[in-house]
Amino acid sequence: MQLNDKLSISPVQKMTFRGRSCYLKRDDLINPYFNGNKARKFDYFLNTDLSNYTKVISYGGNQSNAMFSLAAFAKIKNLQFHYYLKPLPLFLKKNPAGNFKYALEFGMNYIELPDYENFFQKMSSHDKTYNLLGEDSLLIRQGGAEKEAEYGVKKMAEEINQWAEENSIKKLSIFIQSGTGTTALYLQKHLNFKVYTTPNIGNTEYLLKQFALLENDNTKYPVILETENKYTFGKPYKEFYNIWKEISEENNVEFELLYDPKTLIALTEHNKNIDGAIMYIHSGGVIGNESMLMRYKYKKMI
Repeated sequence: MQLNDKLSISPVQKMTFRGRSCYLKRDDLINPYFNGNKARKFDYFLNTDLSNYTKVISYGGNQSNAMFSLAAFAKIKNLQFHYYLKPLPLFLKKNPAGNFKYALEFGMNYIELPDYENFFQKMSSHDKTYNLLGEDSLLIRQGGAEKEAEYGVKKMAEEINQWAEENSIKKLSIFIQSGTGTTALYLQKHLNFKVYTTPNIGNTEYLLKQFALLENDNTKYPVILETENKYTFGKPYKEFYNIWKEISEENNVEFELLYDPKTLIALTEHNKNIDGAIMYIHSGGVIGNESMLMRYKYKKMI
């Protein structure tokens, strides 16, 4: 498989969503292996001399989009990639699929931790003095929640600002999904327009804590929109599949099945309160749809 680290400027196209004409920024087209918000978050590292390191270390879920992109990134940079996670389900270990499968093909070494939560808390603290892993290790926290992510996200903001100016759009509302909220945060910091985001992993309180780790000025935070119903992250829901199928078929664009549905539900519920043009950011990650669709079929939801 031929890898490259070239990141292209993503195009903007029109899309329709439940009767409303919107714009879609196709960040999923930046690069086959670093697309969407992962391309933005890892742009800094792709353009940095990492010769002092021998390995990249990260952690998170067993179907993480960041895991897949970091595995490709490490291969390009000729670095080892070590990924820490909770003990794997036996079925996935015997039958790798989705992001996990492709990360393994890129050479990922994974470490299962029974005390993963304790490890997660220490690694997520952003305490740079906590160096259990060695000075030759480049630690990139879950989902790429690092201050270096600002470098690439700022480029996206500049692209959107320029596009709006060229198309004489004065009022624009940006919708983007959030895991750790890193991309939404830095996008709002550098954008001339309001950014709306929806927490997928946790709730509003969780996102605000994540924002505070990276930026002290809360006037630069994006607007957080919750959904009326509460959802457990990673759990299949029939309404998630339905809205994903609807928007993908209507626009002939494959959207992502883990994060996009809840964000689209939030957009539906708050649609009437949003003035002006809407731009939805396609944050990539469609490779993960392979394993998500397997789960929906296993649950007999499709």
